[in-house]
Amino acid sequence: MKIFSVKIIVLLLTAALLLGGCGAQSGNPNADLENIGINGSELVDRQAVDDVFSVNYDPEGTMNPIRAENSANMQFWSLLYDSVFTIDEEFRVVSEIIQDYSTEDSSWWNFTVNLGITFSDGSPLTARDVAYSILVAKQSSYYRERLSVVYGCSSIDDSRFAISTVEPNSQLPALLTIPIIKAGDYYEDFPVGSGPYVLSEDHTRLEKNPDYRYASQIPLETIYLKDYMEASVRITAFDDSRLDIVTNDPTSVYNLGYGKTSEVRYFDTSNMQYIGFNTRSNYFQLFRLRCAVAYIIDRDYITGLMDGCGTPAALPVHPNSGLYDEEYAATLGYNPELCGALFEAAGMGDLDNDGALEIMVTGIVVEFHIKFIVNSDSAVKVEAAHHIAEDLTALGITTQVYELGWEDYVTALEDGDYDMYYGEVRLGMDWDLRYLFEVPDMNVREIDWGMNYARNTDETYDRLYTQYLAASEMGRYEAFQQVAHYIVDTGLIIPVCFERRQVLTHRGVVSGLHATQFDLFYRFYEWEIDLPNPPAEQTAEEPEEREILLKN
Repeated sequence: MKIFSVKIIVLLLTAALLLGGCGAQSGNPNADLENIGINGSELVDRQAVDDVFSVNYDPEGTMNPIRAENSANMQFWSLLYDSVFTIDEEFRVVSEIIQDYSTEDSSWWNFTVNLGITFSDGSPLTARDVAYSILVAKQSSYYRERLSVVYGCSSIDDSRFAISTVEPNSQLPALLTIPIIKAGDYYEDFPVGSGPYVLSEDHTRLEKNPDYRYASQIPLETIYLKDYMEASVRITAFDDSRLDIVTNDPTSVYNLGYGKTSEVRYFDTSNMQYIGFNTRSNYFQLFRLRCAVAYIIDRDYITGLMDGCGTPAALPVHPNSGLYDEEYAATLGYNPELCGALFEAAGMGDLDNDGALEIMVTGIVVEFHIKFIVNSDSAVKVEAAHHIAEDLTALGITTQVYELGWEDYVTALEDGDYDMYYGEVRLGMDWDLRYLFEVPDMNVREIDWGMNYARNTDETYDRLYTQYLAASEMGRYEAFQQVAHYIVDTGLIIPVCFERRQVLTHRGVVSGLHATQFDLFYRFYEWEIDLPNPPAEQTAEEPEEREILLKN
């Protein structure tokens, strides 16, 4: 069963990759913001105390990007390793490793590797290394779920490898954001990579890889690794400029509260917040009642609570994606009057003149008392849930919010002890949400509903998603629209927004930053880094010595 929620999603995305934060709602999400801080405060110049560029590092952890066992070190894996494919700011698939790829049926794929790339030890990167990395990633707990579609992967020769899948998926490359290590290095804590830097022997710094294809464009000869694993220490280190780049999610329980005198940049994520329903509820068995609620979701208000850290979305795909139908989405906006009219059309009314709405079921007047659950770990989600409940109650649909701790929240979902819930899920880059609708085996004594918290028994969702994933490039857009329209028309879930993340650097130090969900240092060779007084020659010990002097 896939795991989702505020807590687990943040651990997987924010903690595991340390790509935390939020973002603006319009324009280029990665554009430099020269004159505003986190909350619009005026920025002031800050002098770096050690004149070097440093990132956070856990010396007790592995640097192996496939095993992905250490959250702190995963934030800068792309400085040491290339990826098979990468997702850019617009959720498009790009690669400098794969020269060409093709498929006729989306089940058997052929890939050609760029043989002009070498590892940092001088050996060539071949198709064997790429195929090996994909295979061992399939066994890794971090990558296993997204690679479950892969049946087999093997190299044909030095330049070619092939992948077979368990079912057709025309967007397989979007799932292959897998770091590449040398064949045989899975059990190495510090495997050889082909990225812009190599790890020093004493593991205190990253040194420029002279054989890297963009070596002449890399902005720094050396990046220093600093151990600031405790949150309070990390905040102080960044505020004192002893740490030069951090990530944060100010809308979550993991908000670290960095100061307001830094430059802030943003990137989008595939974390979708949404409203879900229990089809076994007395109130939401009818799709018309579920669909009516869609028009009481004030997405602008909710993303406003996030200080720009969310992008409103009425469809189950990110608005930056070419699959998002903006014209259709515009018809699904906040409209309390329409919501009330749809409830009335579904047979609801104030049948006993008590000021609230009821519905007649088998000759019995049924009062509405909706139990709306939300994970209390997120203040934003709690406030959003209360706003939705207040709007529903104002229409006569009595709705009470239950703020539940994580364990109680999951238990309520699994037990079906709710009518509505405020949820969050991290979508894969093929935008496949079948696991929320997957119909279990109904011929067993104990039914495992998995993440099908709605208790859905309609297999149309699976059929439409399967058709979309198997569609050719020409037919993919239309196939996805069938999925999106069916989800909207049946109302099992109502998309609310997609989250954004925040990258903080010191004013005037970094420009040209292109962070993405999968890579904090995306296209690092295009960055410009201006240190106040860059040292002509720096030893590994100097930054630490200066730090000690400052403390004393």
